[in-house]
Amino acid sequence: MNRTQYILIVILIAGMSSLNPVAIDTFLPAMPEIAKAMAVDPGTIGITIGIFTLGTALGQISIGPLSDRFGRKPVMCWGLVLFIVTGLLSTYAGNVETLSAIRFIQGISAASGRILGVAIVRDIYKEERAAKLLSNIWTVGSIMPMLNPFVGSVLLLHFQWSSVFIYMAVFGGLMLVLALLFFNETLPQKNHSALRPSHLLMNFSQIGANRTFIMYTASVTFASSALYGFLAGASDVLITQLQQSPTTFAYEFALVMLGGMTGSFISGRLSVKLGIKRMISIGVSITTIFGLILLGLALNGVFTATAIILPFALFRIGDAMISAQSMAGALSPFPDRAGAASSLLGFTRQMVGATVAILVGYFADGTALPMAVAIFCGGIVPAGIYIFYLRKSS
Repeated sequence: MNRTQYILIVILIAGMSSLNPVAIDTFLPAMPEIAKAMAVDPGTIGITIGIFTLGTALGQISIGPLSDRFGRKPVMCWGLVLFIVTGLLSTYAGNVETLSAIRFIQGISAASGRILGVAIVRDIYKEERAAKLLSNIWTVGSIMPMLNPFVGSVLLLHFQWSSVFIYMAVFGGLMLVLALLFFNETLPQKNHSALRPSHLLMNFSQIGANRTFIMYTASVTFASSALYGFLAGASDVLITQLQQSPTTFAYEFALVMLGGMTGSFISGRLSVKLGIKRMISIGVSITTIFGLILLGLALNGVFTATAIILPFALFRIGDAMISAQSMAGALSPFPDRAGAASSLLGFTRQMVGATVAILVGYFADGTALPMAVAIFCGGIVPAGIYIFYLRKSS
């Protein structure tokens, strides 16, 4: 692969991987307005993020095997079509139940982005080089989560809340054009038995029983769950309770995403040199320290935007370092079943993330504590996995 092809792969997969952030991050500034329009409390709208993520989990468990059977490109394109359609349908939602149902389906389609991105990278490279490419992709992809809340806040200044869903459909349309024009199939050989129930059960049971897969998947799953806790609670806490404007919220959210972008950049530069385990050790040290700081501030009643945003932005540096390395480590035992392994990893990650988001929304009490507890757990659990297993494993 020459440099031009490498750059195109990074840009395209980063864009595809941004479907999930586009569908969530643009939505965040609009949550208070949607809550008012649908006559529900902000915590209820926060739960819809969990429902969207449940759809993403379902999509991830099925999209990997579909791509193993039919190829990465056709599954990618059909996923984008569904993302566009559900974005447009969301503009007609008149109540939270209808919105939740449509967003659940949109979550299924959004799964095509990251799950196929990981599988494509695994088609091309192995282990440390795969981790480096994933880190570079997520560094570029981190730009979209930084921009999306600004897009949402600008749209809210000039249009109704439904405009954020139109933006999602437009973004999906642009990605569809790019995929059709610039992406070439990377799957070396289609697996014609990939969708047989017996084959799926055997694949997932074999992959799920692999100890290396279990531990690396648990590491990335719990580290990522912190972000879902933040997403479910941040809009209510910062905009509704602390009276931040949507534009101010966008700046604060951009700082959080900058933390993730910094972690991905560091990970991409050092992963080959230091190796997966060393990078994870650095990442879990960061998440443990700043998760504990954020929880301590919340428990002591320090309720300011700075006390929430600054520790979590620094937490995200470690989170991003853990994620790329752990995903590459989890897939390394399965070079011939990267799609299925990536699906099972993504399913687990999204199910836990959805559960955390729903719990944070359910226990929302107008303070940062539910969110802080979720973030703390997302930092301390991967640290325990590293200390008691990954550090000692061969």
